[in-house]
Amino acid sequence: MNDYINHENIRRYKKLIAIGEGDPHRDEARHKTLLRLLAEEEAKHTKPYDWPDA
Repeated sequence: MNDYINHENIRRYKKLIAIGEGDPHRDEARHKTLLRLLAEEEAKHTKPYDWPDA
């Protein structure tokens, strides 16, 4: 279930970032927050599945 939530969060953040990319009046604070959240979600997703849980 956590993998699904992680995947959906990544998808949602990428979509929101893409929407704001072309907007010259975008909210920079919101954009930076979305980039940070995306990076956090992608960091959770980088652990290979064959690594044992600690």
